Amino acid sequence: MTDWRDLPSLTALRAFEAAVRCGSLSAAARELNVTHAAIAGHVRTLETFFGLPLLVRSGRGMEPTPEGALLARGLSDGFDVLIAACRDLADRGRARPIAVTTTPTFAEHWLMPRLSAFWAAHPDVSVTIAPTPDVTDLRREGFDMAIRYGEGDWPGLEAEPLLTGGFVVVASPDLAARFRETDLETLARQTWLMGENRAEAPHLARALGIPEAGLRTYMLATTGMVLSALRAGMGLGLQNATLIQPDLETGRLAVLRELDLGRVGYHIVTRPGASSDALRRFLAWLRTQPARTQYGWGA
Repeated sequence: MTDWRDLPSLTALRAFEAAVRCGSLSAAARELNVTHAAIAGHVRTLETFFGLPLLVRSGRGMEPTPEGALLARGLSDGFDVLIAACRDLADRGRARPIAVTTTPTFAEHWLMPRLSAFWAAHPDVSVTIAPTPDVTDLRREGFDMAIRYGEGDWPGLEAEPLLTGGFVVVASPDLAARFRETDLETLARQTWLMGENRAEAPHLARALGIPEAGLRTYMLATTGMVLSALRAGMGLGLQNATLIQPDLETGRLAVLRELDLGRVGYHIVTRPGASSDALRRFLAWLRTQPARTQYGWGA
């Protein structure tokens, strides 16, 4: 049971968190629509309560002491949880778009070709897609769910496989013909084309039986550029067969061999307890989607 006598004023804690995040008392005052003196007073209140300095002047702004930084991190996490809990509860009583974050590759090659089917079946549910290669804090950024690439082990989040397995080594048809019968040791010595985040690198190295540092990689800014370079015969790539289905069907890329990466793939990721009728329907629809697209790519 919480003993509120062990805690200082929540108003003071909110003011201090804003001061650290904004970098100055004045900026925090503008954000919270109070005076500079009010923020300074709240900080002094906390320093008296804890018997420690929490903020020190740095140039024209302020920066936290080590103790202040520790408190600020805890407050930021705590306020995020509080905001998310309030948002989740409010969402149960009102309709709003489902906010989904995923990688640009997955959005373009898997989700978008199927999304019209969801809207046809659920015209009352809006979905917003935020394609980004960055791993996003679902709670802090206000996302209902993510579709992430990895092994499904994200602390504090719930994950279930959506598209795992089916990873293949691919290249242009001419290059594939040269290396199709070679062993893993030979493949490991070739040039591998990857996006800037190199998300597949550790899994590929493990499958090839070499340290990640031993991979010869050429990095390109986007997956689209990687696919273009693969088609041009510039190297080998590790791709999910479903996501490059059009290239395989039209013969622009060819498979050298499959690689078993275990649980690696795309997972549905949600925050524990986050649920609404719209989200439940979207998740149920995701789970029914086939691995291969049914909309005639490559026809």
